[in-house]
Amino acid sequence: MKISDYASSEELKRLLQAFITVVGAIALSAVFLFTVVPGLRSANKPAAGPDIPTQGATGWLDPLEYPASQGYQAAPVDPKTVLTPTPELRDQGRALFERQCASCHGAAGKGDGPAAGSLNPLPRNLTSSENWKNGPTLSGIFKTLATGLAGSAMASFDHLPAKDRMALVHLVRSFASFPLPKDDPTSLQSLAKLFAASGGKVPNKIPVSRGLEFLEKEYKEPAPLKLSDSSRKIILDPQRAGRWLSGSTDWRKSPSALASAATANAPGNGFPPSAATLSPSAWAALHAELLRSQTSR
Repeated sequence: MKISDYASSEELKRLLQAFITVVGAIALSAVFLFTVVPGLRSANKPAAGPDIPTQGATGWLDPLEYPASQGYQAAPVDPKTVLTPTPELRDQGRALFERQCASCHGAAGKGDGPAAGSLNPLPRNLTSSENWKNGPTLSGIFKTLATGLAGSAMASFDHLPAKDRMALVHLVRSFASFPLPKDDPTSLQSLAKLFAASGGKVPNKIPVSRGLEFLEKEYKEPAPLKLSDSSRKIILDPQRAGRWLSGSTDWRKSPSALASAATANAPGNGFPPSAATLSPSAWAALHAELLRSQTSR
């Protein structure tokens, strides 16, 4: 039995054309569903924000969370190999600068790093000749790295070996857009002796978060002060006053020292501002009582 027994050749042609049309329509629909529709769905989505790494993710730079390491005594260094700038020393200094300093001072040393805006005073513009605390000499910058600068965000970098600090010195001086001053012979001789005698002691270091954990464990909340009726009328908050007295030593020197310190920090220290009106005899009595109270703890 043949298919021609049921349909003529003309009918078979029409059926074949209809079949091809249906298959083509199905194919076009599939292309539309799998390519065009997903694009339409995402067309009105808001643009994705920047890929901001979270703390602990790969690439996150947190200079306060460096791995813990044990301190050591560095070996002596030939002064000639560190006091004269070389491309190798500057490259070493560049690597250290990018890890330790660029977040504040900026990659080019202009004081425009990403953290600069949150600091007061602002980080130094290392390209400028103005207001160097210790001077832009070898010994001056080395001293700044060794001790830091009080009253600023410039911390001590004494956790770095002396040779690494000198590499940083040479890199910092390379940023200068002004004539660099020379060290006097005495300062250079002192630096040379330092490197020849010892490479310096590198202290232990731990991440700040771990240090805070230790401090929290060691901290003991001072007990509230036990005061007489007359002293209780003077001190506004015995708990806060006890905390302040335990953390300070200046007030122990004399009644006048107590009066000066207590009124200067009132009312945050538990003393009321009205304590400034107390007589010298009242301060003397309170001073004696507080000394006894602190000694008996």
